[in-house]
Amino acid sequence: MLRDEIAAYLATVTPSLGLIKVGPLPATPDVCIAVGGYGGAPPTHGFGISGLQYEEPGVQLLVRGAPHDSVEPEARAQRAYQAMAKIQGMTLSGTKYLMVRPQQSPMELKRDDQDTRVVFDVNFLCEKEPSAA
Repeated sequence: MLRDEIAAYLATVTPSLGLIKVGPLPATPDVCIAVGGYGGAPPTHGFGISGLQYEEPGVQLLVRGAPHDSVEPEARAQRAYQAMAKIQGMTLSGTKYLMVRPQQSPMELKRDDQDTRVVFDVNFLCEKEPSAA
């Protein structure tokens, strides 16, 4: 749910990002963004609240560009980075997000097997209410 909520948000607020996929980067098209996840930080229990009050999962954006172009994918990674940092006290697909905190600025992560397409990476911690089951 988290990855779907983030992908839908990015597609809505920053349509210039191009194709946004949930999961790993697909082989094609060249120009795309993949929204993945990682463990993040421990959840928060609330005083007098049964169960979890907030969770802090990690979200990773992988931004790939056309062959032999590192300028354009870095610019798209920066736009996604700025859009994600604006999530504060916002409800996405019925889930309340208190804050999304970037863990670093976008950086070049790797090049593909043919050494032609560059991939930029940026990671976030998302402080949010638990998603509905």
